[in-house]
Amino acid sequence: MTPFETVQSYYRFPERIIPHHLQVKVINNLAPLPNTGEWLDMGVGKTFVSTACALYQKVVWGHQVIVIMPPILIRQWGRWLAEIKPALTVTEYRGTPKERAVMDLEVDFILVGIQIFKKEFERFTKHFQNLPYSIIVDEATMLGNVESDMHHKVYDFCIGHPRLALTGTPMNNVMDAYALMKFSAPGTYRDISHFNNTHVEEVDFFKKPASFKNLPLLKHNLMINSERILFEDMYPDVEQPLFDPIYYDLEPAHYKLYKKLAEEQLLLLPDGGKIDGTSANKLTHALGQICVNWSHFSQVPTDISACAEMIDQKLMELGTGKLLVFANYRMTVAGLKDRLGKKYGALTINSEVTEKQKDKNLQTFLNDPTCRLIIVQFVSGGKGLDGMQYVSHHMMFAEPCQQPRDFHQCVGRLKRLGQKYRVWVGLAIANKTTQVRGFKNLLRNDSLVNQVIRNKTELSNAIFGIDQ
Repeated sequence: MTPFETVQSYYRFPERIIPHHLQVKVINNLAPLPNTGEWLDMGVGKTFVSTACALYQKVVWGHQVIVIMPPILIRQWGRWLAEIKPALTVTEYRGTPKERAVMDLEVDFILVGIQIFKKEFERFTKHFQNLPYSIIVDEATMLGNVESDMHHKVYDFCIGHPRLALTGTPMNNVMDAYALMKFSAPGTYRDISHFNNTHVEEVDFFKKPASFKNLPLLKHNLMINSERILFEDMYPDVEQPLFDPIYYDLEPAHYKLYKKLAEEQLLLLPDGGKIDGTSANKLTHALGQICVNWSHFSQVPTDISACAEMIDQKLMELGTGKLLVFANYRMTVAGLKDRLGKKYGALTINSEVTEKQKDKNLQTFLNDPTCRLIIVQFVSGGKGLDGMQYVSHHMMFAEPCQQPRDFHQCVGRLKRLGQKYRVWVGLAIANKTTQVRGFKNLLRNDSLVNQVIRNKTELSNAIFGIDQ
């Protein structure tokens, strides 16, 4: 029997799951391997595929499965595993320290958020020291910083055990590939120096990679022990989103305040000094926040940014329809809610909202017709939010998202299986501000990533209508 046939002989998936031949191919290719990467696009069933791989290892090798993930995904994983028959034993490892201390680890699947895993690394390593287990790392790009304690702990826990690195959007930049391959194809590069010598051509003033070389080789290496399926591979007839760049001008008084802030920040630099990386970053963020949050910086409550007015206008055009808005800054999320919340029942999802409240806000947006607007921070809510495709096909970026991985994750909230309409993606860009550069950075970063990982098309082509 093939690996998938072996799994089917022991377990039954929900009737709504009709395995696609590409999914079955991935399962059969990856399940028997000890180190794998599943680079499956959003909406093509990567949770199903990775679960089938893990169940094969459970059946054949007698392994428990530990799934390490962003905490927002735990409930989604728990609901999914509860649908499989015969019933699996599952521990959602979360809650207070006292609650976690008495949780059962002798189960088929343990679902744990990355922060709690990091905190309780010693308990996990001690308990599983002599036990057979497999690991799924969902949204493995969260381990992109190879110098971080988080990366080291998960990597150490994986040593000597089968692991599956899982993500639909593998890269923001070329350097992300090294972190992923430490899990999917260890040994391809001896260390980060070997990787840099092979693929970094030049570094900038701040010793950051500025240009790259041997990208075809890197593209090949990233696919060792790995599989890539795009949404378009499985659903070739689905229409691509309509990307709509919306360039607009700040109000004259607003732009005057923007320029004033820029000048004041530059004056804070020591005489004769130059802008270093830290100073430039602070200035960029300060100017980035003022574009949408005019009233906060002017201290005049009636000062309404042009971006907020555009969102208001879009909701009026939609009639009773719903709109998903993404923003970069917590200030922007809170400010748009304060400005539009009463009129449209707006709710938010960002780093200041608890996991329980995130789920409650999502369910309200999905089920309450008076809640027509939800405002989400890129990183906090760009992944793990399912169901929005059934209630909306309109989204807007109030601020530029410069990282391709985060951008595609956000678009994937509406561009996914179950969407009946063409998705509209509005990209608000304030003229003569740092937002213009931010938008260009997104296009440049996406173009570079596409040389390493297969995607349907470059964003620049999709946005500006170049033939695909």
